[in-house]
Amino acid sequence: MSTDFMSRPAALLISVLVLIVSFAPAPDGWIRRPPAQASSRPSEVILGLDATLNSLSDEALERRLGVAIASRSLALSAVVVSLTEDRAGAAARLQDIEGVLYAEPNRRLTATAAPDDPLYPLQAHYMGPMGVPDAWVLDAGDPNVIVAVIDSGIATEHPDLAGAIWRNEAEAPGNGIDDDGNGCVDDVHGCAFFGQGAVTDDCDVPYEGDVRDDYGHGTFVAGIIVADADNGAGVAGIAPGVTVMPVKILDCTGGGSVFDAAQGILYAAKNGAGIANLSFGMDEESSTLAAAIRQAYYGYGMIVVAATGSTGEATVQFPARMPEVIAVASSGNEWSPDGRSGFSNWGPEVTVAAPGYGVVSTVAPGLCPDGWMCFGDQPYAAANGTSFAAPMVTALAALLLSENSSLPPDVVRGVIQATARDLPDGGEMLWDGAGRIQVLAAMQLARYWE
Repeated sequence: MSTDFMSRPAALLISVLVLIVSFAPAPDGWIRRPPAQASSRPSEVILGLDATLNSLSDEALERRLGVAIASRSLALSAVVVSLTEDRAGAAARLQDIEGVLYAEPNRRLTATAAPDDPLYPLQAHYMGPMGVPDAWVLDAGDPNVIVAVIDSGIATEHPDLAGAIWRNEAEAPGNGIDDDGNGCVDDVHGCAFFGQGAVTDDCDVPYEGDVRDDYGHGTFVAGIIVADADNGAGVAGIAPGVTVMPVKILDCTGGGSVFDAAQGILYAAKNGAGIANLSFGMDEESSTLAAAIRQAYYGYGMIVVAATGSTGEATVQFPARMPEVIAVASSGNEWSPDGRSGFSNWGPEVTVAAPGYGVVSTVAPGLCPDGWMCFGDQPYAAANGTSFAAPMVTALAALLLSENSSLPPDVVRGVIQATARDLPDGGEMLWDGAGRIQVLAAMQLARYWE
């Protein structure tokens, strides 16, 4: 596919925001290091104590807390307690006890190291400046956090994605019945919404639950978010522990309509997705799509992330320019990782920037010869676009909810902005909004947000 095709609006109303480029293969002789992994001990929580509780004996403190003490430090004014109940519920209960200053999981730490995914060296130039490898030491994401990729579908059998795909347990596969009554037939892994919005009749979607990616864009976006990290294959996603829900609203040509996009967003919100990634946009406004986004945001508490546009203009495209949406511009170019990408749209509505230049991710198998600049016969490619900056922020939002599931959308936006690193303006003032996202710093702030 040509750059011109991918940068012009799709034949109907919405366009994907991507530029495909070639990229060098992984260097020979790269030395793999032990993986950086982190988790919390599932049965232990650390409690910070005020002076009154810290002065009690172990026995008296256990009676006050109602749990067994596994370890204690008078100098830290803290104890580690062992739990037999649900950790999240127990932490909330313990934090309500008078004199308990905080409660947090007793997480395991390991030395920071690069994952062993063979294409990770091609990701390091943008993962490192965002602090992603260090963030993995804290958390790689909670599978209970569901991210909807509102796009061209996802290759659900891709080896780097298969373990992260949402499963609708209430739906029986292949029976032609809407078992759970949610309006979509056989939506075992998600739903497809296009018909009136299809650019061509040549695109085949045999049933509503068919979310196969026949264009490739959605699979690339999904890989940025959840590609399995440290599995010795392909690439690493920023939030590999979370779950992605495929919602197909773009057809095999990358075209779709605002009506289908609006339906897809509400489907995702109603079926448990806490975050939606919208790597598409247009110049005009749509009352229908705006209403769906507002309903998802205010009615369901959904975090909505969208790309600013990849036409290189001083205007943020719709729906990214809506106040309810986190608008993401692209950083990085051939001269500097800190500069604005030449294709990245900008304007006062930009929330933050994320790398969108030279991004490496997953591609639906079988699409590599037709438009994606892949690495040999592997289902991985490199590309540019604000389409691919947006899911980096989406992944960060998913990590923030993994750290603190009680964060509302406006606080998630605030944490992301407060921890971003300002980039040089160049000739376009505030093109990066609050700056380039900093994943580790944002996660650290979210953990203690009340």
